[in-house]
Amino acid sequence: MYKFILDSDALIKLTKAGMLEDVCRHYNCIVTTEVKNEAVDEGKRRLHQDALKIEYLINKKSLKIKDPKTSRKTKENLGKGEMSAASLYFEERNRVIVTDDSAFIKYLEENNIKFSIPADLALLMKVENKIDRKTALIYLEKMKDLIKEDVYSDVKKDIMED
Repeated sequence: MYKFILDSDALIKLTKAGMLEDVCRHYNCIVTTEVKNEAVDEGKRRLHQDALKIEYLINKKSLKIKDPKTSRKTKENLGKGEMSAASLYFEERNRVIVTDDSAFIKYLEENNIKFSIPADLALLMKVENKIDRKTALIYLEKMKDLIKEDVYSDVKKDIMED
């Protein structure tokens, strides 16, 4: 089973698309305390509704919190949440980081760290028959304004072809 280590960007996009609960139901989803602080604690201070949904899934144990034993050195353009997710990556097995943050993606690519973007999870769930094509397209449509246009088009095409 896939183990997804989610950063704040991914959590927020998946929540806004209405698909975080499905992702957590079908896969082992993990966040670090740093990511939880960014997405939930800071989100609640700013009155973001998605923070409450994320907190609900954490309290329900659908979304697990796990912290790395050691931390990687911080990078100038990356936050504590991203670095804690990268640190945890090296301590877990069968793991993939989920992010849509371009600076973090660049870091992941430079360090040969496996990652996925949130939109790809709609395709993955559809390919694995965890959701149907219609549901995958609904999730992708809800994410449309949050992702790059070419990503939206490519994932939509892949969902339609499969």
